[in-house]
Amino acid sequence: MITPFRKTSKSRSVRTCTAWTVLVLALIYAQLPMRAQAAEAAKPATKAASNQTPAQILGGVRSWAYQLQHADPQAIARTPYDLVVIDYTRNGDPDLPLKPADVQRMKKKPDGGRRLVLAYVSIGEAEDYRFYWNDEWVETATPDKPVAATATPVPAPGGADAQNPSFAPSSAGVAKPDRWLSPKAPAWLGDESETWSGNFAVKYWDKDWQDLIFGKPDSFVERVLALGFDGIYLDRVDAYYEHIDEHPSAAEDMVEFVVRLAAAARTAKPGALVVPQNGEELLTRPAYVAAIDAIAKEDLLFGSPTEGQPNSQAQIANSLGWLSHATVAGRPVMVIEYIDQPPQVEAAQADLKQRGFISYFGPRALDKLMAPVAVKAGSGTSPEASSPRPAQAKR
Repeated sequence: MITPFRKTSKSRSVRTCTAWTVLVLALIYAQLPMRAQAAEAAKPATKAASNQTPAQILGGVRSWAYQLQHADPQAIARTPYDLVVIDYTRNGDPDLPLKPADVQRMKKKPDGGRRLVLAYVSIGEAEDYRFYWNDEWVETATPDKPVAATATPVPAPGGADAQNPSFAPSSAGVAKPDRWLSPKAPAWLGDESETWSGNFAVKYWDKDWQDLIFGKPDSFVERVLALGFDGIYLDRVDAYYEHIDEHPSAAEDMVEFVVRLAAAARTAKPGALVVPQNGEELLTRPAYVAAIDAIAKEDLLFGSPTEGQPNSQAQIANSLGWLSHATVAGRPVMVIEYIDQPPQVEAAQADLKQRGFISYFGPRALDKLMAPVAVKAGSGTSPEASSPRPAQAKR
């Protein structure tokens, strides 16, 4: 027989055990949120980066690359670059645009971090390999159709990519047939460039030209953003130089063009980046600076006017003065130098890094991807400086 005391003692034991169980469970459950937070904090920092806007990611860019021909999305994905600029097609063929999966693949760096991918868009010249081009706009001299008496043929030196003859810089020595604008050419189309075969001047302030570039679902900007690009890289912004004599408002019209284009891009894709190349004089216009996210500059230290040679100090100083409007406004400055001599490359890299600019060194044809250049101790800080041992490019 169990005495009441025993009952009391057993009851107390059960209550005590139950109380301890409840307390232990409470402690376990209390720790679960902290463990979850610790696990979240232990995840790679790239998760936080994936939640950033393109503009926020742009602020952390320390390297970039630029390739318009023979670009391979898989090869680009394997590089460490923080930002790349490429064409949205494969070698300029409008029938072979990159796939969204290609763009998405390039956005991921080998370390899991986020890479920005911008699409090249020329807004100051028309290109005869683009989707908008009509072959009837140009007539070409043939044995049975010599140069028209009223035409002013523009020499277009040859040299071209094997897959797309137009999608390459011209080179002296191989002459192409004379050609000129036909009566069917639109009013905004001008002469062919003597330097770049297949590129034609345009009256970029003309509404019909601008409609081809932005503002409609099938316009250039909207096409590339629909593929998943983070933004657009605008070339030939500096084309306004060539129109000032005949069109006094050329600079203001280019500013207005870019401002309206940027607004349309961000309507099509909120947060889309807009990065113009050259035309740094326009940075004195506040509306222009407000519309862009960064500025790219070709040949800041070398190559203007003589290929591979240092620019004059006066010319460099002028460009730096205009670029300062971008840096003061918090806009990154990206520089592309077309030099390949190791002493020049290392000296230029050191100089540009000291100024807070983001540099890339590659061939002017932009037909291959070069390895990043590391600044070595002892590198000079002027175009004339030299340093030992070149950085080896990866193959």
